[in-house]
Amino acid sequence: MLIEFIAVTVEDAKLIEKSGADRIELVSGLTEGGITPSYGLIERVVNSVSIPVNVMVRPHGQSFCYTEDDFSIMKNDIRIIQSLGANGVVFGVLDKKGDVDFPRLEELLTDIGPMEVTFHRAIDSSNNLIKAAQQLDQYKEITTILTSGGFGDWETRLEILKKMKETCTSTDILIGSGLTKENISQVHTQVATNCYHFGTAIRKNHNTLESVSLEKATEIVHTLK
Repeated sequence: MLIEFIAVTVEDAKLIEKSGADRIELVSGLTEGGITPSYGLIERVVNSVSIPVNVMVRPHGQSFCYTEDDFSIMKNDIRIIQSLGANGVVFGVLDKKGDVDFPRLEELLTDIGPMEVTFHRAIDSSNNLIKAAQQLDQYKEITTILTSGGFGDWETRLEILKKMKETCTSTDILIGSGLTKENISQVHTQVATNCYHFGTAIRKNHNTLESVSLEKATEIVHTLK
C-alpha cells in the first residue's frame, strides 16, 4: 500500500509525514493543478522530512503541450531537483494531437538518473488512456502513472482504471483526483491498485488554499492501513 499526499509548504510536508503517509508530492499552484515549486522550497522540504518527496515538473498550468522554451525549463528543473535530493519527479507531456509526446518524454528520461518518475494526470487528457498506459509501461524509468481514469462519472472511470491496471505489468497505477475518505474504500475494493493520491481531501475545509489537516490526513491513512 502506498499513500501519497500533496504538499505545498514545509508545514504541509511535516504534517503529512506525521499522518503516516508514505510519500509526498510537492507542488506549487495547487489551484492550477500543480506547477513546479521553488528550489528553496524543494530543498527545505527534502531536508525536513524522512519520507520520499516527489516534485512536480510543470512550468505552467496552461496545458501539457509545451514550447521549446518550456521544455528547456523542464530539463533544467529536473537536473536541479535531482541535485537537491528529491526521491522523484512528476511530469507529463502531450503533443498537439493529444497523444503522449514520446520523443520529448524520452529526452526528459535521459536526465533522470536514479530518481523515480511519475507520469502525471496529463494522461487523463490524452486521446486513449488504455493505449497510453500500455505504451508508458514499456519504459523502465517510469515507475508510476498518476491518473483519475479520465473525466466523467466514477463508475466509468473505475472501469477505465481497472483496464489500466490490467494493462500495466511493471508500472504502478496511482489513483488520484476526487478521492475522499468516503469513497476510497469503494475504489480500493473495486480496483485495488494499492496506490492512492490525495490533494484537497486532506486540507482544511477541502480548500486548495488552506493547509493540510492532520486529522483528515490521519483518518485517510487509518482507513486504508
